[in-house]
Amino acid sequence: MQQSADLDVQRMKAKQDLQSIFLLVSLFMGFCFLFNSNICFGWDYKIIIVYACTTQFAFLISRLLSSKGINSYCCFAIMESALLITYLLGIVYNKEVSPININFISYTLLILQFVILAITVLISRQSVESERHDQSKQIQEILVSAIKSIGSLQIVFLSLKWSNQINWCWMQTLVIIWFSIGTLTLIEVCLFIDFVIKCCNNQLENKKQIIYGSIWVNIVFIGFISTSLLTFLGLGLLLDYQISSINLGGFILTIIYYLLEICFYIKNREELISFLSISENSSQAQNYEQNNEQTNIKDRIKQIHKLSVNKIPQFMIRLSATYFKKKVENNEIKQQIGSVLSQDKKFRSISFSEIKKNQDIKKQPSQDYDEELTKRFDHLLSSPRLKLEVSESMGPELSSRGQPKQPQLCLICYEKESNMINQPCGHGGFCQECSQQLLSKSNLCLLCRKPVTHTLIVQGVENRESLVEVIGVLQDAQKQ
Repeated sequence: MQQSADLDVQRMKAKQDLQSIFLLVSLFMGFCFLFNSNICFGWDYKIIIVYACTTQFAFLISRLLSSKGINSYCCFAIMESALLITYLLGIVYNKEVSPININFISYTLLILQFVILAITVLISRQSVESERHDQSKQIQEILVSAIKSIGSLQIVFLSLKWSNQINWCWMQTLVIIWFSIGTLTLIEVCLFIDFVIKCCNNQLENKKQIIYGSIWVNIVFIGFISTSLLTFLGLGLLLDYQISSINLGGFILTIIYYLLEICFYIKNREELISFLSISENSSQAQNYEQNNEQTNIKDRIKQIHKLSVNKIPQFMIRLSATYFKKKVENNEIKQQIGSVLSQDKKFRSISFSEIKKNQDIKKQPSQDYDEELTKRFDHLLSSPRLKLEVSESMGPELSSRGQPKQPQLCLICYEKESNMINQPCGHGGFCQECSQQLLSKSNLCLLCRKPVTHTLIVQGVENRESLVEVIGVLQDAQKQ
């Protein structure tokens, strides 16, 4: 029952979309018909102005009725319609009554359209971040805002030409229209190639509906391109070279194309509705997959964040060929030594704060480490009660300086250098390839059989045989 209800909703939405597209095609064909009739047969241009104002007002009412409440889009739609209708009426006033400057209206309309475009993009980004978005709908809104912005720029060029503020010819003034027609032509080429590929694909599901839908989409694009090209090309040639025969061809083509569109729409209406419904289903499936992929990525990031940066050490100390310990930071060493010294009266006079005050020059990290090792070594010699965590590693560390470092080979393959340490147990001595093979079979450490949450990728430190530096983290066989 639920699935059947969803199919009915999708079919109803597809039917509404088909009617909307057919209505847009009809309005555009009506404009081209009136425009070519004005040029070829001398119809009054005010008919075109009234037609455009009525269409814009109808769009405004439709937008307000479809809106769920008063919002910024409603306010912008009202301002946009008011400016455009004022501009069209200003053209009539400028020609019929007295000359006026309507350039500021076109400038205001252009600024408003770019503001609407910017707000649409920002709202789209915010909805994407909040995971409450329909990507196809947002892309449509952005494209509509971009097309309106480009159309407003063309209106500005026309206003500048009418007021003789630019010295372009009319063919140059209509540059935005030529650019738009060229873009539509490239899109139509891609759609035609896609149509040919679908026709050759015998394994395509719902092939009949998809083929009919592709034919209809190609017809719509070809009609837009051909009628607009002949209409505006004839306008430019008429104003520049007084050639009006092109608009006659545009007038005839508009009638033939619209009759063909009506016949195809009426005959194949059910197939077109099925085509739009299939397209809606595939779009929803893609959005669902993208949402799942984003959810998986976010879950993965949350797992990675469990490995807190504070828990990943910068250095590890080699206590044996297979066991490593986290290098204690300087402040931790000071706290540990200070706590022991506070318990021993013999060393209560020693204070790290006093030593720090006597340092006039800031040491490099290697110098600090050398000095720290020397201090710890002196404390071990002077106080048998003081036992540090890594005391066993300091003898080889101090005695091996200046000697060439011997590479530690992997305990499994004995070929590659060992550079992996299991965490949190601290066992290592494996190369990366062997470590990944072992952990792919079991997440238990090979030496102690304790669970391994992640592994550290390390490399040796120059002149420090027992010290290795952490350069990466591996979790679930993926490098972070």
